[in-house]
Amino acid sequence: MAQEEESLPTQPRRILSIDVFKGLTVLLMVFLNSFHPYDDVPAWTKHAGDYGLTYVDLVASFFVFMLALNLNISYKRRVEKVGKKRASLRYIRRFLIFIGIGLILTIYIDVNEFYFRWGTLQVLGTSGLMLLPLLNLKPYIKLIFAIIFMILHQYLLFTPISIIIYESVEGGILGVFSWGSMMILSSFLAEGLEKGKEYIRRYFLFGGFICLLLGIGSAFFWGISRPYISIPYILISVGVASILYYFLYYIFEDWGKNYNFVNKERIFSAVGKNAFIFYLIHMLIAYSIYMIFPFDTPSIILFPLAIVHTAFIWLLAYYMNKLEIFIVI
Repeated sequence: MAQEEESLPTQPRRILSIDVFKGLTVLLMVFLNSFHPYDDVPAWTKHAGDYGLTYVDLVASFFVFMLALNLNISYKRRVEKVGKKRASLRYIRRFLIFIGIGLILTIYIDVNEFYFRWGTLQVLGTSGLMLLPLLNLKPYIKLIFAIIFMILHQYLLFTPISIIIYESVEGGILGVFSWGSMMILSSFLAEGLEKGKEYIRRYFLFGGFICLLLGIGSAFFWGISRPYISIPYILISVGVASILYYFLYYIFEDWGKNYNFVNKERIFSAVGKNAFIFYLIHMLIAYSIYMIFPFDTPSIILFPLAIVHTAFIWLLAYYMNKLEIFIVI
């Protein structure tokens, strides 16, 4: 759900592999969120539970990785154009809008209750604010901050606060260290794009495998847990996202540049160019589905709904892309 850069006169072409990655993640999220609160659905549409990992658990972390990819590129371009102060203020505003919209979307109102809940947009907004002051620093300093924040969060999981993190959506406000560390670690790996083509494999493929192996190794001590957002979950999620992006980069920016059908890809990239607006539209549709269909609705009804929901988002993306309508915050 990372945002698209504004059209600047000196801006080079869009990076197709990033748009494809964003679009793929958004469409997967749209499909899975159509089932999210329902009981009679297959296990492969659900999160792993307290401990364990499924592909469903990776979707939120892919959004974090995407935002870091985009932010590394768009922030530096904007600094070159308008200066560091104005660029920073623009992205602070953007992330505060993320948080504000997220709070509005997750308001809980009942007869005797009214409160705000945490959610994905709040995670992206707070993580972006944590990364922003580190963007101009050396890559190894980013890595140090990512490690420190991971350790701080894991320490909290050994205290009574872990219950609050577990019972909150996305770890709540106390989960900022975990998601923030994921964002900063993703930004460290994204340095490969800025350093040049010869660094792509070193950062995204080798760096991704190192994160993945460290995550698997540390799982024997702390367990892989999305509800607790443990260190193994952070490392494995970033590792998988990085490796996946490497292959997308290879297909669309390296091998694919010699093939016309790859350069004309419009299935996923069309969604990726307006990822944020499609996230919002899909949330409104998903909430409508939840209100209309009870939570014991059989999956034979939910599957067609999920397909129609996903197809609608893609068709809207296709025509917006065809008309060159791109919405930027």
